Amino acid sequence: MLVAPPHRSTHPANAGAVPVPIVLVSAVLVLAALTACSHDKSGAASGAATPPDARATAVEVAERFFTAWRAGRYTDMYALLSPEAQQAISAERFTARYRAITEEATIQGVTVEMQRPADPEAAQVSFTAVYHTALWGEVREPNSLPLVRTAEGWRVAWSPSLIFKDLGSTNLVRTIVDAPVRGAILDRKGRPLAITGSVPTVGTAKNLVNVPQLVPDREGFIRWLSGKIGVPVEEIRRKVDDPKTETDLFIPLRTLPADTPEGLIAELENTPGVLIQRTPRRVYPLGGAAAHVVGYIAPITAEQLQQLRTEGYGPDDLVGATGLEASFERELAGQRGARLTVITPEGSVVREIAKRPARPARDIVTTLDADALRAADQALGDRVGSLVLLDPRDNAVVAMVSHPAFDPNAFVAGLPPEDGARLLNDPHRPLLNRAVASTYPPGSTFKVITAAAGLERAGYTAASRFPCPPVWYGLGPNFPKNNWTKVNEGALTIAEGLMRSCNPVFYDIALKLDGIDPHILPQFASGFGLGRPTGINGLDELAGNVPTPEWKQQTVGEPWYSGDSVNMGIGQGYLLVTPLQVANAYSAIAVGGALRTPLLVREVREAGSGAVVHRFASKELGRLPISDATLAVIREGTRMVAQDPRGTAYTVFRGSSIDPAGKSGTAEDQGLQSHALFAAYAPRTAAKGVAVVVLDEGQSGSLEAGPITRTVLEAWLRLTN
Repeated sequence: MLVAPPHRSTHPANAGAVPVPIVLVSAVLVLAALTACSHDKSGAASGAATPPDARATAVEVAERFFTAWRAGRYTDMYALLSPEAQQAISAERFTARYRAITEEATIQGVTVEMQRPADPEAAQVSFTAVYHTALWGEVREPNSLPLVRTAEGWRVAWSPSLIFKDLGSTNLVRTIVDAPVRGAILDRKGRPLAITGSVPTVGTAKNLVNVPQLVPDREGFIRWLSGKIGVPVEEIRRKVDDPKTETDLFIPLRTLPADTPEGLIAELENTPGVLIQRTPRRVYPLGGAAAHVVGYIAPITAEQLQQLRTEGYGPDDLVGATGLEASFERELAGQRGARLTVITPEGSVVREIAKRPARPARDIVTTLDADALRAADQALGDRVGSLVLLDPRDNAVVAMVSHPAFDPNAFVAGLPPEDGARLLNDPHRPLLNRAVASTYPPGSTFKVITAAAGLERAGYTAASRFPCPPVWYGLGPNFPKNNWTKVNEGALTIAEGLMRSCNPVFYDIALKLDGIDPHILPQFASGFGLGRPTGINGLDELAGNVPTPEWKQQTVGEPWYSGDSVNMGIGQGYLLVTPLQVANAYSAIAVGGALRTPLLVREVREAGSGAVVHRFASKELGRLPISDATLAVIREGTRMVAQDPRGTAYTVFRGSSIDPAGKSGTAEDQGLQSHALFAAYAPRTAAKGVAVVVLDEGQSGSLEAGPITRTVLEAWLRLTN
């Protein structure tokens, strides 16, 4: 449709004032624009714009101005300004102002509805600018375009008020954001894991510390205060002696941690010369014990700002950086309210153009248990590794701890550069959530899967027996493989092989499976949930790796050998898993074969009212690819590991009343280091807890990871009683 004819028209259809959306210009004007200059993606002209023909009517000039505005061709718009208007503002400033207002008002597009006057030479053309914004949707601004006749023909008598009324040459367009108080992250009992609270900031003022009537011994006071709040004497002295600081201005010295004893705060408040201000701040009550799961907030990055600016975020905002704080940023932050205003240079609001109400933030209710998190954190101690505790009744994550940890409160308070560099450069990578973002060979914890595949596909039964010598020669005399013990264990059933963690038993099973089909063992690994994300809600996770003949050929450039299947049979080789994947597989064993997604976030609630907005549940992914008879063998073998005097973890669980079952594992990471693993569930016949411990460095899964597993399971079962 042509809405700007290239010639004056007296057709009756043009009579009267009719709203006309400016969507196209005439073919003549388009051709003129294309031949005059080319435009870059931002709408700026790379050449001088061609002014309209001096014979163009006022309405035609208005149409051309509106068409250029809609397309963001500010140079073309500027060419249509009157000499007086161009003298008042340069082309660069003109373009910069339109672009700045477009960004500030989150304008994504402009449509102009022109009221066509009956007189084509009318000096005033009414129009409505329709701004399509990200924050307020459609904002309609009725206005009037003034035109003047010059020596060159009709031109626009432009002023900033053509963008928004009341703007003028000095007023500004400003977005005023109303950010809701960030929602809380809660444990299963409603206890805070992350909350916006207030923390005490300790300080003083010159008109206090320098007044002998209040502080008789200034130097003694500074030394006393230094000892109480942990700030060097020199730093306190430098701040209170700074000549730039006003006499009655509060001088902040240190923001105390959220868990500072109330007795210390009261002592400071009652000491002459000390001031305490309460500062709103995100607080993480459990510190490092929940740091990797809950995450932390941090200053918004340039990339995040680009994505979130249209939702009212600004360069000084804090956003979720990791963990649940990041995954549920939109729910926790709520919807920012925003007012689009015209303000004076002093900041007074002249006019409110548009308004969007804020939507309160929402709370995230997790399946975590604060007491279990503390117990897990304490049990793991100073070992480098991770611990996952699931409740197999609903596959909920009760605890997830990774060591070394970090204090998320430090990120909110403002991490000194040297501390940040220390965290980033630490070879033990304290910021890494090892439970979901590190992969390991599963070692002997994988033997339950090899046993399952052998019973289902290799013709073995619960009564089948296998030799368990110190050295196994199944691949030939040139390829001996050792058992972990130098003692010949005799002939063992599959359950007894699990009990003794006998490598030759599972070498034999894996070799036979390889002879039938080398894909069988990888298929069973996948059937137990390995090689793919578990589907936990709220955390990013690695998929791990289940190698297949095709994968090896494509990735390593080598064919699959029988030795690859044999290595995989004891959880070695190219097989890699996350601790959470191991826990999820053992949870399926504990409950009778249902493989499910782990559940970390149970509910999203309205902050304040507590009304449930969304409820999550674990989803069944399928059944383990095994019969009830096979499952019974696996469960008996894992029982014997912990409860039979011959079991590799019998001494670890001796005397425990939790009726445990489990499997140890020690794995080598391509010869780089040895990892110690232990997976267990209890009570065996009606499991309430599944715990997996993976230590980055260790020599014995039973003796090193096993005691940690027992401690955490016993603590959790006490909490559930």
